[in-house]
Amino acid sequence: MEKVGILGLGLIGRLTAELIMPHGYECYAVDRPSTKDFPDMGGILVNTPRELAQNCDFLLSALPDIDSARETFYGNEGVISGAHEDLIIIEMNTFPVDIKEELKKSVDATPSIIIDCPISGTQPVIRAGKGVIMMSGDETACNKVKPMLEHVAPKTSYVGEYGTGIKLKLMINFMVGANTVALAEGMLFGTQMGLDNKTMLDIVGPSAAGSTVFGMRAEIIADRKWQPCAGPSKLLWKDLDIVEEQADTLGLSAPLLRVCNQYYKKVAAAGRLEDECAVVFEILEEEIN
Repeated sequence: MEKVGILGLGLIGRLTAELIMPHGYECYAVDRPSTKDFPDMGGILVNTPRELAQNCDFLLSALPDIDSARETFYGNEGVISGAHEDLIIIEMNTFPVDIKEELKKSVDATPSIIIDCPISGTQPVIRAGKGVIMMSGDETACNKVKPMLEHVAPKTSYVGEYGTGIKLKLMINFMVGANTVALAEGMLFGTQMGLDNKTMLDIVGPSAAGSTVFGMRAEIIADRKWQPCAGPSKLLWKDLDIVEEQADTLGLSAPLLRVCNQYYKKVAAAGRLEDECAVVFEILEEEIN
């Protein structure tokens, strides 16, 4: 039985454990206040990230931010100190490209291997089998973890050298963000012209203006159902800052990206980060004069 350590039992880490354990994988996590219920799911708790690394074949990193990743990987009780030659670290976080490289450099100094495998999709999308995992790095290591990752996202593909995965994820997140703002603006435009929601949903969706984002979010906007949600604005808000920083590094003007990010900063300023990404509709609506 392969042992899988999960760093970060948030939306993705917890869902991953839930999806792979029925297939015979033994899942471990670090004992934290937020993980106390993990044994109720069938998981096993250990005391430190070091112990997690020492006891596992695969270590899946799905942490909330860069600071928590550094805290978890480095130090006397960190992942690096427990790395061993049979360990494959699966880095699934949406981090800047240079942070991914920093983690790789640290792991490369150990006997372990790290691969870059971000996932695209909200919880409902992943549960529906429509998530996408982009594996990049050592191809042999990627092939070893692929059968496990396919239980999370059947569309799991090897995309090239380490770092290719996160580059694709940043591109995807920019396009999802831009499409969401465009959808919100378009529906506000239609509403202000007197179109009713049912007509817009029935006619625009199947038209050339339809998209995956339209299918996900048009009805949410029509119903103004911002809660409960699987895709809170705080996730896109965080990622768009990373995307914009990368655009700056590349010297890109990126006008649509910057407008899109500006509107998610307004979502943040309005205290709406826990609401569904489509809530940007109400931010735009407030600007009507």
